Amino acid sequence: MEIKTDAIVLQSIDYKDNDKLLTLFSPSLGKITAGIRGVKKPKAKLAFSAQPFCFAEYVLAEKGGRYTVTGAYLHESFFSLRYDIVRFYAACAATEICLGILMENESYEGLFIGLAECLKSLALAEEDGTEALISFVLIALRESGYPLDLSFLEEQGGDIGEKLWFDFSDGKFTTFERCVQGERASVSTYHTLRKCAGLDYDESALSGGRKRALRLLKAFLSEKTEEKFNNFSELIRLYEE
Repeated sequence: MEIKTDAIVLQSIDYKDNDKLLTLFSPSLGKITAGIRGVKKPKAKLAFSAQPFCFAEYVLAEKGGRYTVTGAYLHESFFSLRYDIVRFYAACAATEICLGILMENESYEGLFIGLAECLKSLALAEEDGTEALISFVLIALRESGYPLDLSFLEEQGGDIGEKLWFDFSDGKFTTFERCVQGERASVSTYHTLRKCAGLDYDESALSGGRKRALRLLKAFLSEKTEEKFNNFSELIRLYEE
């Protein structure tokens, strides 16, 4: 049986002398493992389709639940990500998150669009692309059933004070008295997350918030999924705001 689906390469692993095993993210099929033959040979026609982050329409032959790539039509390679180590690791963090939360034979159209937009922003934007990754992580958390609750500002009538806590038990910002399981969180972290979520925020309170937001999101993801997210950790180490 032949299947055609748009997909993004999440992982590419060498297999035998000239072949590779790809982990693809399809919006309709979820996470797919597919072999691709002869792709490491010089001048292989489908070499582009086995590169990290490649976004293409893949033609897959399916037999006994196993997939083989027989054709591909490129939409976008996001090749410029390879020239900036911080943006490269941000893209790796995004695909790593997908590897950790996706299931096979599940539909993830919202998350797929979010990943494609994140990679596009990281590859094309002239400014810092960190906020694109933060926005994507917020989408990934929502799609995986662990959404962040950023409504504390409204709950407090617009005055959140200076001493926030983040409650890991339910993914929300609160006061110390109400925190069940959490840690101190900065006002800059909170407003950065609201900005990336498309909510009202205080521009004057954003300084230093991006790196802190990355740290909090990584910790929350690891807590809920029990995954280490090593590329995400490396991004935080590299990133200087």
